[in-house]
Amino acid sequence: MIFSAMMNPEIILLQRKIADYPERIDKMQKRYALVRAPKANNIESAIKGLNAYILQLKVNSGSFDKISEFINADLKRLEELMQESWNGEDDSKESLQLSHVQLQHAAATVETYRRSIDAQLDGAQVALEKLKLAQKQKKTFDVVNLLAMIEKGDGYTL
Repeated sequence: MIFSAMMNPEIILLQRKIADYPERIDKMQKRYALVRAPKANNIESAIKGLNAYILQLKVNSGSFDKISEFINADLKRLEELMQESWNGEDDSKESLQLSHVQLQHAAATVETYRRSIDAQLDGAQVALEKLKLAQKQKKTFDVVNLLAMIEKGDGYTL
């Protein structure tokens, strides 16, 4: 950041906020990297694992959505300040341009993660639906087998 003696205090505060985005995004990326797809040996544990996985993805998605809102609001305000700077004799143009590039980069990074998480959520939802269907079919099959054993008199009673 380039600070001038004539810079608007609002610009300085906004630039400090912008300078903090890479660190915030890095923390979110690290937390997102900890989310692992579940592994299971049976349908019930797979469903539980997928539900937990989906919840973790939704939490991460919410975090990226929130920071995206902040970035977009700051981008809008920065563009307003840039317009004011272009109209006047403000010597903060270069600094504002640099901040604009930083915000665009942050927005692009966040959008990439949002799309990735959305794709993972979609895949997890489809897998969960298939597992639930398989679980229902398995239970139906088990009930049919149990009723067949009862009918044959294999020692099972109701």
